[in-house]
Amino acid sequence: MTKNKDVSSGITRRRILRTGAAAALTVVAAPYIRPSWAASAPIKIGMVIPFTGSTGAYGPEMEKAAKLAVKMINDNGGLLGGRMIELFIEDSESNPTAGAAATKKLLEVNDVNSIIGYWGSPIAMASKQLLIDAKKVMMVSCAANAVTEQEHGGLIWRFQAKSTQWGPVGAKILKQRGHKKISVLAQQNPFIVSMIDPFIAEVKKGGGTIVDNVSYLPEQPSYRAEVEKVFGAKPDAVFIPGLLTDFTSIMKEVYRGGYMSKVCSLSIAADANGRFLKNVGAEVAEGIDHYQPAPPLSSPNYKKFIKAMGEPEDTVFLFAGNAYDQVWTAALAIEKAGTDVSSEWTKKVIEISNPPGALVGDGLEALKMIRKGEAVAYVGAGADCDFDTMGDQLNRHFLHRVIKNGQNEFVQTLS
Repeated sequence: MTKNKDVSSGITRRRILRTGAAAALTVVAAPYIRPSWAASAPIKIGMVIPFTGSTGAYGPEMEKAAKLAVKMINDNGGLLGGRMIELFIEDSESNPTAGAAATKKLLEVNDVNSIIGYWGSPIAMASKQLLIDAKKVMMVSCAANAVTEQEHGGLIWRFQAKSTQWGPVGAKILKQRGHKKISVLAQQNPFIVSMIDPFIAEVKKGGGTIVDNVSYLPEQPSYRAEVEKVFGAKPDAVFIPGLLTDFTSIMKEVYRGGYMSKVCSLSIAADANGRFLKNVGAEVAEGIDHYQPAPPLSSPNYKKFIKAMGEPEDTVFLFAGNAYDQVWTAALAIEKAGTDVSSEWTKKVIEISNPPGALVGDGLEALKMIRKGEAVAYVGAGADCDFDTMGDQLNRHFLHRVIKNGQNEFVQTLS
């Protein structure tokens, strides 16, 4: 696996975070310290996220958010009477094979009790059986239904909307724009494939028709043939769910061909933290609608999180909040269970996340309440953090934006 250098620190992306652990162990009050190694050993959590490849735009923000949560916990005494969290981070390279190798290393070399992150359904799908076999918790920020569909013993928790929930949202946007004749040009991967049928069903439900439904492979050398076929039929609009690299190439082909059909895509393709606009320029991007599951932007919890991240108050983090919530959900469940054994503390995730416990958005306050024997329902920075019995997150909302004059403009929030 390629090692990415962190320029600011001179160390690789394969690194250990033990935020504040050494300092915290020397200054924490006596009740938090136990004499035996078993009682004071670190609680090891792994993280697999992309720093390189087609989805590398999101790794740094997820890393920063996870580190923030770990530091907050360690600086305030850790978990289970003084045990510090140790966070091991690996680069998935936006590649299933590399992601599975990273997972295997974290499990076998670093001996982590759980692994969080997992941006990208192909990476999660390639890795999940490794965690199930090891009886370790997996927390993902990806959407493919298949990640949680098969029996997993309560070990997998999704901090994202399922992909079948994404498709209808795109259809609603196109209906609101007045488009009736719709074509689909979709990348072949488990995440996107799952959203196409619900998208088509919603289009037809709204009185629209599907002109064409064409799929393409990731990282093709050219998309000209697919673009000519789909856009040449002159539909009102084309739904193009994909990722940054392929969407960039497709939109350049659309622009060169002078096609006039409107485009709706996903924000992971048409935004990617501003990289799409940098890749193609304002003229090519003009008028593209895009959307994505998003945090509750107006909530006090999200605003507090943005401030803690040191970012402007209008910052939209699509995935950083998920990583932050993954750390806090794991921490609260571990404290509630009284153990860091994955097969035990995973049973407490719904208990500390879903009502009827008191709604608490401050993780430190939730820890205090748990230690007092009080019931809590953690409300996260990225979402409410309510789950169903298969580990799928409930009540996710979608942020719809449009590109105008080189800027992403807010349109609406949809569910």
